Amino acid sequence: MNYTFIEIKNKKYPIKFGFSALAKYSKETNTSLQKLGNIGDDMTLSDALTLIYCGLEAGYRAAKQDCEITIDDLADLIDGDFDFIARAMSIFAEQMGENKEKKGKAKKK
Repeated sequence: MNYTFIEIKNKKYPIKFGFSALAKYSKETNTSLQKLGNIGDDMTLSDALTLIYCGLEAGYRAAKQDCEITIDDLADLIDGDFDFIARAMSIFAEQMGENKEKKGKAKKK
């Protein structure tokens, strides 16, 4: 899966929600594998910020760049941008949908 970009205050940041981002999110939030299937349901603001930050770190890694922001920087950047979390979760849903489509399209022998 490739990364995409999300815009925050007129700057584009690479973001990718793959296995690496989910594994880090799981570790940071102590979320079990079973509960990962329900990400987004009754999620705290802190958990949402952590998930998005994990996606940004994975995006930077996929872009072969050093991550230039911290989770606190991210929180500061999105102050006042009330649509940001919805945009990030939309990217999450799109990228997770890609994973499900690829799994469902097994080659027939």
